[in-house]
Amino acid sequence: MSFSSMEVQIVQMLNSYPALDPLMVFLSVMGEGLLWVLIGTYLYFSGSKRKAVYFGLMLLSVWVVATVLKSWLMVPRPEDVRFVVEASGYSMPSIHSGVAFATAMFLHPIAGKYKTFLWTGALIMAVSRVSAGVHYPSDVIAGAFLGIVMGYLWIRIDAGMVSLCKKGRIRFNPRS
Repeated sequence: MSFSSMEVQIVQMLNSYPALDPLMVFLSVMGEGLLWVLIGTYLYFSGSKRKAVYFGLMLLSVWVVATVLKSWLMVPRPEDVRFVVEASGYSMPSIHSGVAFATAMFLHPIAGKYKTFLWTGALIMAVSRVSAGVHYPSDVIAGAFLGIVMGYLWIRIDAGMVSLCKKGRIRFNPRS
């Protein structure tokens, strides 16, 4: 069995549970932006305005990089499956998966007891995209990898900016 035929079988297996369709639709709608806006808003109003800004920039950067990769790789979406949600364009990497894993990575250092919840949520978001019939497993794995890298990059950018502020090279409140 080739890798691609195994991927098709995984998509068909996960896509064969109509009872899960409402959950897949809910996760897709949340992953389109509402969840990320809620998290950014929480960061902003919980006293971490800088983190909220970097969070928004991180989301934007994941979306831009994934969109460029999609147009470069041109991987078609799965065929011969039930599409639980609408999806257009190319398939790899999954932006939903990328944003979910970027969020988990970016918030990991400050998440405290919610770290496991963040990573589990990212994994559920990724699996939901395969179950919804709009991505292959390799698409969500690529999205997860992209998200983890971008989340880590923005953690380092945040730390670098705080360091520059403490040294007096940039003026803004690093605690905000």
